Amino acid sequence: MLNLVAVFLGATIASAAAPITIRKYPIPDHGALELNVPTSWKVKAHNPTEDLPPTIIFTPAKGKDFELAISVMWNKTGDPGFSKQDRVRTLVEKDGQKLLSKTVETNIALREIKGVSNTGYYFSVTDKASNPGEYRYMTRGGIGVATLLLSFTILHRVKDSESVKKALSMLREAKQSPN
Repeated sequence: MLNLVAVFLGATIASAAAPITIRKYPIPDHGALELNVPTSWKVKAHNPTEDLPPTIIFTPAKGKDFELAISVMWNKTGDPGFSKQDRVRTLVEKDGQKLLSKTVETNIALREIKGVSNTGYYFSVTDKASNPGEYRYMTRGGIGVATLLLSFTILHRVKDSESVKKALSMLREAKQSPN
């Protein structure tokens, strides 16, 4: 089992809000996923079994304001449209429809997430039965990044969270690179 290990490249990009670090996460037989990660975020990565995709989990340095989980998938069947925009849209829309019985919302409002070379979709919903201490909001989606498909879930406590905006920005800028 190959462990995902974040490789710190030593590059820090100054931004108006917070410094960002380019981190590479090796993907077995598929190069690496490059993400521009806020330096204050904690990260852990794991590959539970060979049958499940590796998952990268981000949390704030302190507190529990959000949790971002990114599952990295690749084409195992030779489907040429695996990470393409139309397929991603269909997957995200179906995923959202399955959640409607547990949400305040009565329909899923898909939003496009478009990066330089990446296109995907996401939606946000409100848990209608959250207990104290649990996350009330969830933003969920997928985005194609070259030959990879990133499926992401952001659990958050504040509806229009700054952390969600940072996470979506990180996903827009995601790249697949050779090792």
